[in-house]
Amino acid sequence: MTLKDNKLNFKLMWGVFMVVIYLGMAFLFVFTNLFANISLTFRIIFGVIFFIYGAFRAWTIWKSI
Repeated sequence: MTLKDNKLNFKLMWGVFMVVIYLGMAFLFVFTNLFANISLTFRIIFGVIFFIYGAFRAWTIWKSI
């Protein structure tokens, strides 16, 4: 395995990790009271934004494989 392969694998794993973080944040904003000090409207807006960006990142990772 060459250094280029290792770098590609790291980028892939980092991308997948970040997708999980974005989708997890979307879940936390919309379905939990962890951010109860923020109004429900803003929590839903931020949750949708995180979900859309996470889905976009997942799609770009899928296309690059």
